[in-house]
Amino acid sequence: MNPNIRLVVRRLIVGPEAEGVFTLFALVFFMIGITLFGIGLLGEYIGRIYQQVRHRPRYLVEAVLEKQEKGEEGRVKGQAVVQS
Repeated sequence: MNPNIRLVVRRLIVGPEAEGVFTLFALVFFMIGITLFGIGLLGEYIGRIYQQVRHRPRYLVEAVLEKQEKGEEGRVKGQAVVQS
C-alpha cells in the first residue's frame, strides 16, 4: 500500500497524533511570508537608493548631427541622436 494513502487512512481512523500542529505550521508559514515580504521591500528600497547614488545619465548621446550655434532666442540649435 502507498505510504501516503496509509497515512491519510490512519489520520482519519486514529485522529491527529499531536494537537496544534496545523496551527503551528500556519503561524510559521505566515511569519515566513511576512519576513520574505519585508526582505523584498528592503531590496526595492536599497535598489532605488543605489540607482540614485550612481549619478549615471538616463541616456547617451551617440552623435551630434549638426554643428550647434546660438539661435536668436538664446537657445541652441541642433539635433542629437539619442541611444537608449
